[in-house]
Amino acid sequence: MTNDDLEATLDSLHQNLAESPQIDELTAAKMRLLIDEIQLALARSTPSSDSSSSPQTLTKRVKELISDFEVHHPKLTANLSLIAERLADLGI
Repeated sequence: MTNDDLEATLDSLHQNLAESPQIDELTAAKMRLLIDEIQLALARSTPSSDSSSSPQTLTKRVKELISDFEVHHPKLTANLSLIAERLADLGI
């Protein structure tokens, strides 16, 4: 998966998030923040020096969201899984 593929997956996640009214606003806000941090890390092409955006933290946060969403939000879970894989591949 290329950076462009990851950007497309992030865009798809944004769209799926907007189309899922059953997601509470707090969870949606967490997801939007995480997506923004991932996009910032991609723009820098290296992990942020900010500890909240370290590679392990971003990947861990994506995986935590996957655990929370597996049963109730399969589309979001699929997108999050792709994002977690790509972050691991890029070391972001």
